Amino acid sequence: MVKLLWSGVVMVMLLSGCGWDGTPTRKNDFIPLTSIEIVADSPTIAVSRTIAKNTSTTLSVKGNFSGLYTSDVTDQVVWTSDTPAVAGFAVASVPNRVSGLIPGSTTLTATVGNVTATFNLTVSDATITEMTITPVNPTITKGSNMQFVVNGTFVDPATSDTTTQDLTFDASWLSSATEVATVGVTAANKGLAHAVATGTATISATFDGVTRSSLLTVTEPVLQSIAVTPANPSVLTLSSEPFKATGTYSDGSAVDLTSQVAWSSSNAGIATIASSGTASTLTQGNSTINATLDGVSGSTILKVTGGNLTGIVPSVAAITLVKGTVARISATGTFSNSTTRDITGVVAWSAANTAVTVTAPGGNLAWLNASAVTPTSVPTIITAKYGTFTATTTVTVTAPTLQSIAISQTSLDLTAGTSSRLTATGTFKDNNGTITTQDVTASADWTSSAATTASVGNAGLAKGRVSGATAGSGSATITATYGGKSASTAVTVRTRIIQSLTMSGPASAAAGNMVSFTATASYIDGTSKDVTEDATWTIDTPNVALLADSQNQPGQIVAVAPGSATFSASFGGMSKNATVIIQ
Repeated sequence: MVKLLWSGVVMVMLLSGCGWDGTPTRKNDFIPLTSIEIVADSPTIAVSRTIAKNTSTTLSVKGNFSGLYTSDVTDQVVWTSDTPAVAGFAVASVPNRVSGLIPGSTTLTATVGNVTATFNLTVSDATITEMTITPVNPTITKGSNMQFVVNGTFVDPATSDTTTQDLTFDASWLSSATEVATVGVTAANKGLAHAVATGTATISATFDGVTRSSLLTVTEPVLQSIAVTPANPSVLTLSSEPFKATGTYSDGSAVDLTSQVAWSSSNAGIATIASSGTASTLTQGNSTINATLDGVSGSTILKVTGGNLTGIVPSVAAITLVKGTVARISATGTFSNSTTRDITGVVAWSAANTAVTVTAPGGNLAWLNASAVTPTSVPTIITAKYGTFTATTTVTVTAPTLQSIAISQTSLDLTAGTSSRLTATGTFKDNNGTITTQDVTASADWTSSAATTASVGNAGLAKGRVSGATAGSGSATITATYGGKSASTAVTVRTRIIQSLTMSGPASAAAGNMVSFTATASYIDGTSKDVTEDATWTIDTPNVALLADSQNQPGQIVAVAPGSATFSASFGGMSKNATVIIQ
């Protein structure tokens, strides 16, 4: 007994010592309910003699838990009336609302588990003499709500006593202009007006032949604040960052204002921002990005990292192409913090003449298109330019005669769900009898004899990439055709059960550097396969590191700012994570 008493004392001391205010933070499942108390909004309610118009009142129940605390338990109550002909619980959606039916009195009982309490309710035959509606002629903004309340004054004919009762639930509600404002008429929303459009609407409440009205004016909501997201991002130089402006209005609504605000950058030498909200970063440093509308502003700090551009290096200084072929070209930027990264997608490409054109379909991808023969003495100069920095590539276009083409692999053993790249090489002979070769993978037309077993890409960077069906085994013949010549490779697709997925790559990188990771799947038959191009790559903290170009450069990330980032590869139902420390 002493131990039990001491345990109770300790419990009370713990509750009070923690600064507890008497309100439980979770559902009680260990302190018993010992008593309950019923509280009524109106202990006496009226029922009209003339047209038997009922009134009602809501009841609430407060529970006492062993004297330690009290809590509202209304939602747990089972209600009964000992004289349901006088007053009863007739509204299923509001079980704690009791309605008067005829004059008299009744005892209402609330039960929670095995604990009960009673309340004596009087239903009078008092007559309504006055009714008021509040608020009076309010103004609200479009999209917001306004709760109207009506109170009635009743006079008892026998005693001349007056009582006031909330009639909001029992009155009939009406809006004169539902296109401006609607008003609730159900048990859940009686008297609740909702502003639909600007204008005015008369909101009326009627009870027992008495009507009272209030003129509701609806105006446009007022902009109160603007939030600019993402908040305080870190972004590399020579990149872009889209910002979004979200306005919060007086009615609590949130609206995308990105296309409506006026955007500005506090330091245009570090970053500029377009009317669309997309910022373009130029040099390292911080700039405040502001969004302003109707005198209201929001802002965030844009941190630009990765060093300042010091030079551009093309992937090839000079190249000879056969007329009608294409070849990939890229540009690498060198930066003031001794880092390098691919900037193919941000430089401006141009050609000195129409013999060669450059197309950049997106991301870090650009193609040289050889369309006309150029004299050896007058090659085409391709320029990559960003700001004051330029780099050039010399392109010579020739027209030798195609002799044959060959595919890099005569046969391919492919695991279902993976892919491998094939290369097509053309052999050419010029008028002098000189034999040359050129990669014609991107210029050839690729087909598969059984695409449902093994498909082959035939557009852009996907050309020559063979993909095995996700399930099942079989064989197919992959054919590359160029200049009327063809070559084929036999592909066998096998179903293998993946055993593990591994990822390799550097543990750290300097902000601004581009680094590569490789994903390798190991199978229970002892084989393994590089699945870097087949995996799905994600990174958790783009302010620290981001994917370089998920479409054209899978497995490659660019370090953005100091911190830790988790880089993930998912393939074949498995995932592998790697933590990269950015310095």
